[in-house]
Amino acid sequence: MSRAVLIACLPWLALLLAAVAVAFGLFRLSGSRVRFRRLRRLHRDQVGGVQSLSFVLTLPLFIAVMMFIVQVSQLMIGTVCVHYAAFAAARSAIVWIPAWVDAEGPNCISAYRRDPDAPDQRAPVLDPESPAYGPADGGLTYVVEPGFSPKYYRILGAAAMACAPISPSHDYGIPLAGNPQVATDALTSAYLAMVPDAAANGRIPQRLANKMAYAIDNTEVEIRFYHKNSEPPLEVTYFLPPDIAEFRFNEVGWQDPLTVTVKHNLALLPGPGRLLIGLVGSPSTGDRVSTRTYDKGAVYVYPLRASATLGNEGEKSILQQRYHAVY
Repeated sequence: MSRAVLIACLPWLALLLAAVAVAFGLFRLSGSRVRFRRLRRLHRDQVGGVQSLSFVLTLPLFIAVMMFIVQVSQLMIGTVCVHYAAFAAARSAIVWIPAWVDAEGPNCISAYRRDPDAPDQRAPVLDPESPAYGPADGGLTYVVEPGFSPKYYRILGAAAMACAPISPSHDYGIPLAGNPQVATDALTSAYLAMVPDAAANGRIPQRLANKMAYAIDNTEVEIRFYHKNSEPPLEVTYFLPPDIAEFRFNEVGWQDPLTVTVKHNLALLPGPGRLLIGLVGSPSTGDRVSTRTYDKGAVYVYPLRASATLGNEGEKSILQQRYHAVY
């Protein structure tokens, strides 16, 4: 994970260093010098007044570059947070998918389909008369459909909770109810427990709720898993009786690696954000989340994406513990 974060931050780090170099060049071009001892006498100092014109001319550009540095720094922080959100969502997936939550039994989640774009796919041989029938090399990658799955929304909630710190606290009129409201109440309680003095500020709970609402509305998760052909194939489930089928129609393999991809629309600063969008281009119109955010017309966003893979903890236990979902 650390290596993936460093690789993802390298372009922003290069842009940050370039912006710092430009800011230093502007500082030198304006003729300014840093003299800390003269700060106390600055209000009555008349020396160097001729250089004030060059400083005034370069000041707007210098401020723009400094704001751009702040924006790139926020993008680097957002990249780290989204990578952590991917890990948090993957950790949530390997915990909740094996659990029994309402109608979703152990290792079952919504429904899934084959991923036609995944590389190195090898379908299992399902014909018992074929000489290649039985355990084999390779496997297939499947994509979990969101559906109305309590497990899926718990995984999404874990990703959104990790993205809440980089979400704006401004109220964009996004509704917050059900399970997100429960998560927001828990976040507020934890914050006030760590910072007791913040209880005197009545705006804290609402600002935290705004951050959570934005995170939920601008975060998506995509769950994939890889099922090896050395294990019983999942496709057999579709044409075998339920009492003898190894897997149910929506059951994930007990030890299948789970890959969770998190996509989050990072809110940008109004000025630098518009400049950055002009430099790197607008998000793809095929991204459903970014398209929805742009339709609001209230904030510039830049889509960040990260993935994490963990092994499923899906060994079936003798005594099953049922959980009730909160929507």
